[in-house]
Amino acid sequence: MSGQQGITLEEALQQLSLIESQLKQLQAAAAELETRLLQLGSLEEALASLRGGSEDVLVPLDPRATVVARGTVKPLDKVIVHAGLDVFVEVSYDKAVDVVRKEKAEVSKLLDSYNREIARLGQYYAALRAAIEQSLAAGRQQ
Repeated sequence: MSGQQGITLEEALQQLSLIESQLKQLQAAAAELETRLLQLGSLEEALASLRGGSEDVLVPLDPRATVVARGTVKPLDKVIVHAGLDVFVEVSYDKAVDVVRKEKAEVSKLLDSYNREIARLGQYYAALRAAIEQSLAAGRQQ
């Protein structure tokens, strides 16, 4: 196999399998990051729409919004945000928006990094697979 001096066909197949597994893991992680970006975008929109308060809102009581309660939101001068490790702190509206935007930027940066790695591994996978197929074809012709 050209470009793979000193590597056996079996080793190349093992590498191909490993790369495929890594690609699947990275793609799953990237999908989770994309979902988180959508959630953060929705959160930012919700903060903006509720800044002045609202007379009638629906508050989900569980993550899937199976049960909701009606409520009223006062103008958002202060917001309670998750600070990590099950700690919540009260911050100004502007600080809350800043927290959301910073997390969006971090998630977006990480997603870009994952996508670059997926592309890099995908190219290596395609090249290795082509080399394996070429080697197999040459072996059949002999």
